Amino acid sequence: MLREIAIRHFTVVDQVRANFGFGLNVLTGETGAGKSIVISALSLALGARGDTELIRSGEGEAVVEAAFAIPDAGPVQDLLAAQGIPMPEEDDLVVRRHLAREGRSRAYVNGTMTGVAMVKALGEHLVDILGQHESVLLQNPRRHLELLDAFGVLTEEVQDYQALYRRWQALNAERDALQQGEREKAQRKDLLEHQIREIDAAHLTEGEEEAVQAERAILTHHEKLLLAVEEAYGRLEGDERGMLSTLFAVEARLREAGRIDARLSPVGAMADEAKTLLKEVVLALRDYRDRLDFDPRRLEAIEERLHILSRLKKKYGVTAGEILAYGERAALELKRLEGAEERLVSLDGEIRGAEEALWERGERLSSGRAEAAKRLAQAVVGELKQLGMARADFRVELKRVAGEDRRGSLRPTGLEEAEFLFAPNPGEGFRPLGKIASGGELSRTMLALKNILASVDQTPTLLFDEVDAGIGGSMAEVVGKKLWRVSRERQVICITHLPQIAAFADVHLRVEKKVERGRTEARVLPLAEEERVEELGRMLGGSEKSTTPFKHARELLRAAASWKQQQRKGAG
Repeated sequence: MLREIAIRHFTVVDQVRANFGFGLNVLTGETGAGKSIVISALSLALGARGDTELIRSGEGEAVVEAAFAIPDAGPVQDLLAAQGIPMPEEDDLVVRRHLAREGRSRAYVNGTMTGVAMVKALGEHLVDILGQHESVLLQNPRRHLELLDAFGVLTEEVQDYQALYRRWQALNAERDALQQGEREKAQRKDLLEHQIREIDAAHLTEGEEEAVQAERAILTHHEKLLLAVEEAYGRLEGDERGMLSTLFAVEARLREAGRIDARLSPVGAMADEAKTLLKEVVLALRDYRDRLDFDPRRLEAIEERLHILSRLKKKYGVTAGEILAYGERAALELKRLEGAEERLVSLDGEIRGAEEALWERGERLSSGRAEAAKRLAQAVVGELKQLGMARADFRVELKRVAGEDRRGSLRPTGLEEAEFLFAPNPGEGFRPLGKIASGGELSRTMLALKNILASVDQTPTLLFDEVDAGIGGSMAEVVGKKLWRVSRERQVICITHLPQIAAFADVHLRVEKKVERGRTEARVLPLAEEERVEELGRMLGGSEKSTTPFKHARELLRAAASWKQQQRKGAG
């Protein structure tokens, strides 16, 4: 709902601030007073193209700021969240547009600079300006199908169809992904098979490389090891000068001396232990020497094994564990690729089944839409007759979507598109709403539509311009009542020249022009009850010399208030 609009340096406006409320808001004023300024300013704020001629003479820029009360959840909140624009605590959405003399335009939402496209997207969910060909309903025929579905209580059927459509689409996407790059996948499969064979053929074990490297070191240094062992063995086990022979002699002498001096007995015992240990060393060296063997074929096999390990490390990992892990991953990928062919066969059957179910549900939805289209057309024609357009006709055209084949005719919203068509007079033929030349006819057609669709159209604010063109008297009263009824579901703002319509206002604003200090100024003034009498009297042609129009004005206001009270009681 539009709470307030502030306009600065816009056409003949220096500074104007207007407040609006829920229900029917009416703007009146003398011809040329600038009532359309409010519409133009609001359109600019919500993304309309800005012309520098709109800037007040002598000023550098025009600024329009509009504040809206919005619900806690919905498409507006979704748009703000997607752009990272915060909401203030009071839950008011503030849109501001600057239009500079040099042609630059800036847009802000809640103080955050954004693009004009963003405020235009927000505007589609905030206000529908009716009576102008920029109306969301005219610019976006896709909304016609949404409104028809809501009018026909087909929302659940649409959701069921869309769920089937999403499944059908997902199955097609999966098949396309599996079929994409068949040659590349075949090459990948060959590569994986080769890699798995190569890793499996190596029969790798954890820690193998370290063990093979150690064995290779022994074989390549065989002669050096043998020479060291034989030299050590010779020094220990040699002739009478060998260390073992010498230690035997030392132990014997100490044993004899220990019989004389007991203090040498422990020394002799240590010599005996050393002799025993040295004998074990000699035996170990002899065993090592006897076992030490050089096999050139074994060295060749080890070199080949190390070459294999080096090649695998360069391809698949620096350790045996990493190479084995790579092989496991390759096996899993190969399994997926091999399973893709089976999945493709399965997918073909699933897609055929999903497509048949989608067509069946789509045909059922089409049948419901055709019935709803007839009922909506009849209801709108009835409304048009009440609005003084007895010769006008209205219909909903449902067109099947054309595709290259049967699959190409399936769409996320169903099997057809919808468009509202209007014929002002018999024999003139039906035309899209956007082709209605007369602003008055357009406004009243929109009023008829909005009145019928009041409970299903979610646009929170409707702004009617020229809705009273070409009517008067009792027909104006009918229009006023219909505007008021529509305003029970949402905010309605109406610009009118007719007192019979203005009498039904919940909020009445007067737009007036005055010349001050040689410059024309436009103002928007809220009217109290007595001021409304004066304004309606003026609209009826009243002057100081004639009091009858003002009496008539009071009667209009009294009758409208009484009727509104009855409507409220009836609704209660």
